[in-house]
This record gives sequence, C-alpha cells and structure tokens, in this order.
Amino acid sequence: MAKQIIPREFKDWSELDIGDSFFKGIDTSREENFGIHLYNGKLWTSGYVGVGRLYDSYGRALHTKGAEHVIVVNSQYNMDPWLMLEKVMTDDEYDTYIEELAKDNKYLFRIFYDQPVVKLNQDSKMNGDMLYALSFINQCYFLCRKGIKKQMVKHEENLTAKIKGRINIQKNIRKNTCNGRNDRFYCKYIDFTCDTIENRILKATLIRCKCILKKRFTMENEIISRLNYCMNSFRGVTSVTIRNRDFNNVSATGLYIYYKPLLKQAKCILGQKYMSYVAEDGLSINKSVYTIPYMINMETVFELYVRTVFRENIDTKNYYLEKYSKKIFLEKGVSDISNTRKGIHLMSYCIPDVIISDKVTHKPILVLDAKYKKDDKPARSDSQQLLSYVLLTGVNKCGFVMPGEITEVKRMGVSDYMELSSPLFRMLKYYEFLLGNETDKSEIRKLL
Repeated sequence: MAKQIIPREFKDWSELDIGDSFFKGIDTSREENFGIHLYNGKLWTSGYVGVGRLYDSYGRALHTKGAEHVIVVNSQYNMDPWLMLEKVMTDDEYDTYIEELAKDNKYLFRIFYDQPVVKLNQDSKMNGDMLYALSFINQCYFLCRKGIKKQMVKHEENLTAKIKGRINIQKNIRKNTCNGRNDRFYCKYIDFTCDTIENRILKATLIRCKCILKKRFTMENEIISRLNYCMNSFRGVTSVTIRNRDFNNVSATGLYIYYKPLLKQAKCILGQKYMSYVAEDGLSINKSVYTIPYMINMETVFELYVRTVFRENIDTKNYYLEKYSKKIFLEKGVSDISNTRKGIHLMSYCIPDVIISDKVTHKPILVLDAKYKKDDKPARSDSQQLLSYVLLTGVNKCGFVMPGEITEVKRMGVSDYMELSSPLFRMLKYYEFLLGNETDKSEIRKLL
C-alpha cells in the first residue's frame, strides 16, 4: 500500500476529463473501476458510488510517483446511500431481492475484502464502516436463523444423586467411595457448546458493529432489532478480545461452510484502525484511518428503495404492492416461462418496478418505473417501457419515480399529473414523483 494518497472526488453519471493523465492506462472493462467507461468518445462514470482504487489492464493500481490514487464517488443527486441501504436491507422482500439480483448477476453493493485497505484523509466523509456493519449484521442475522455452530466437548463432573453419561469408575472410587460419599457419582459425558472460537469472533464483530450503528440508528430501528436477535443467539458465547492469530484456529467446512464469508468479513472489520481528532465543535471523534474498498450500485439500490418507501406509506387497508419481479407475460393465457412461445422476436414478459393493486378487486391501479436519473431529460426507451407496462396492466395511472431534493409529486402546470392521449383509456394520468432522503406520506398518497 502506498504511503501517500492522491484523493480524487467525482460524481456518479458524470463526464470525466479524458485528457487527465490520471486516467491513462485505466482498464474500462474492469468492474472494480466503478463502471468508468467510454461513450461517444468521452469518459464517464456510471451509477456507482464508493471509495477505492483504479486499475490498469494488468491489474495494477494507478500510482503517480509512488502516491496512490484513491477515487471517491458520490451521488450527484445527493441521495444518502446509507439510508437507502438500511431501508432496503430491512424490507420484508430483502431475501427475494438478493436471490433475483443474483440470477441476473447484479448486486446492491460489493465490498472488496480481498483488496488492501485504502487510506483515507482525516476530512473524508466516506462512511464505509457503516456499510460493513449493515452488511455484516444482515448476513449474521440469516446465519443465526440457520443455526449457530456447536462443538462437541468432553466433560468430567462429580454429580450429586444423578448420573450423566458414564461413570468414571477409578475416579469415582477415589473421590467418592473411599470418602463414604455413595450419593455422588463421578461422571464423564459429551456435551455440545456454542462457545467456539468462530462464534466468539462473530460476537466480537457484532459488538463492534453496534458501536458503529448506535450513532445513527435508534433502538427501535429494524436493523437494531436484527442486531439484538443475533446477540441473543450468541448469549452463551464468551465475549473476548479477538486477535489476528485467533483466525488461524477457525474451521468453516461441512455443515458450517456458510460461516466462511462472515469470518472473512469479521477479520476485516475487526482489523479496522481508528484515530482520534478534534472536530470544529471541539468534540473528540474516532474516525477510521483506513477503509475496505467498496462500490454501491445506486441504480439498483434506488429501485428497491422506491419499493420499500411505497410499501411503508401506501394505505394498506385499500392497496397493496405486488411482489418483486412479478412477470407480466405478453402472450394471452400464459403464466409460466416454460409455456411461452419460442422462436419469435417479441419478448416473453415484462417486469415493472412497482405495481400497486386494489385490495378488493386485486386489479392494478398504478404502475411506476424507478429511474436513477435527472427528471428533465426525456428518453425514448424509458417512455416506451412505461407505456408497455400500461398496456399490459390496464391501469389508468402511471409514472416515473426519480431522485429529488425533496419528496414530492412534480407539478405539471396547474395539476399534479398530465393526461395522456390514448384510444384505449377514457383518462390516462401520467405522474412524475421525486423521491428524496426524507419520505412524505401525503405526497405518496396523492398518486392513489
């Protein structure tokens, strides 16, 4: 790792200076390079935020005279990725999200545990440790639901008026019979304990994560509930200080292979170094000196964030959100991919981001498409995509959800909507909904 760093800050989906020598030799095909790519002869960032290094085609990190370049990418729409991730990770459909994304080789975020840590400036605003903590707690939560690892241990104990396992004859004679204690039995037995080195490591990491999250989330928050669930699962595990050499004794094979990624994360999180400094208000702050490189896919996170926000704020007495990745088949009478007609140019199905249906009739009434982009740049493909959803669902309300400074239904002249021309609908309303970091239930319900 370079001793000095050259921090470079950019915005997602922004044009870069292709003449900057910093980008000379960059491999635009490498995913770790934050999706930086060439388009129409210009160099652009993609929909990723995070912190890390850039690499050339030989897999070498870009340096200038021994100083390591550290790239920091933020959201140009000022969307808070930590707030969005926290909401998405505690959504009821989070497991489904992850499964569906994996099928399409997509992800919410990537943490490069295999890469060397990145040095940060003292004034850096990156909250990478927040991402590690959120990720670790959620994965640990699913691990605890599967069952924590137990280890077989041999015990010997002098019991009163009961026998457990087998009696150790020699020790029983020496300790009990010779002393006239025929009411006691010296037994040896096998027991199972969860107080293993693997569980001690995970518990220590959970405690570290709790310290990271307590500054941001209230005790009533869902992520804290999951943390408490994990801590309760490890209540029989001893709290100890973990050292690097402890990881040499771990075993994550066979039935407990699912421990392996958690132990890898734990080693990185527990290895984080912190320093203290005095902020402008005079308070002493502990800040991470180094961070593990990471990328957050803002387009995917925004799409799922939209679903979570609408699920939380619609009138659940009258409406419900259709399940994630619900396929709407184009061929009449088809409800399964195996029954779709093969060898034709028309695609088999569409998957709208958000469909809200009436709870009584179960008919869709509103279809929305989430777009992580500016709200003033029309795109032909986006318009055709939304209108195809309208045709397939039969709704008379549709629109886009895009990032905004505040949460509101965008005004279109004197109304909140624009009426679209269609020979199929008496009235087809089109909306544009701007979603910020703070939600507004009253604005969301204007759509319904």
